[in-house]
Amino acid sequence: MTIRAALTGFARGLSLALITTCSVGTALAEPFSQQSIVGGDALVLQGTGTASYLLWDVYDAALYAPAGASRAAIVNAEVPLSLVLEYQRDVSREDIRKATWSVLRKQHATTMREPLRAGIEALQDAMVDVTEGDRYRLEWDPQTPRLSLALNGNIRFVSDDIRLARTYLGIWLAEPPLSTSLREALLSRTD
Repeated sequence: MTIRAALTGFARGLSLALITTCSVGTALAEPFSQQSIVGGDALVLQGTGTASYLLWDVYDAALYAPAGASRAAIVNAEVPLSLVLEYQRDVSREDIRKATWSVLRKQHATTMREPLRAGIEALQDAMVDVTEGDRYRLEWDPQTPRLSLALNGNIRFVSDDIRLARTYLGIWLAEPPLSTSLREALLSRTD
């Protein structure tokens, strides 16, 4: 039975927008590396956490940024960033889309969201349903500028829009985030 079938039967009408809990310090399926590279810049692991929905762990997450980067610089996408989501369950692209828009409606007034709608939709159109073990990686290089989305190492989307990068990464990092505890776990090694 897939998670979609379980969620449909158990929580009809609810969306993954209700992901509000986070396990910190849980053993990850495969440990995230301590370092990453974005645009030639060496990044270090800033924190990890697990996003859960009801009783299920949905994905493990890891955030990478330059060593010594301030929390504000990370949240404002002023530095190179890499956010990795490794799925522990099958999740449909439609559920990801619903969760995204739910958070963005809470974070931004319509007048701020609408100019970015085309970019957000293009990014989400590049997504596919994920299965257990799949990894989405969002990378932001402010020097280029370049936002990319990769699935299991294959680039699926690229943009040079800093507002799109800040807004999309803000789903996890800005206020109010998808999950406050996940945000704090991802930023746990920042000052």
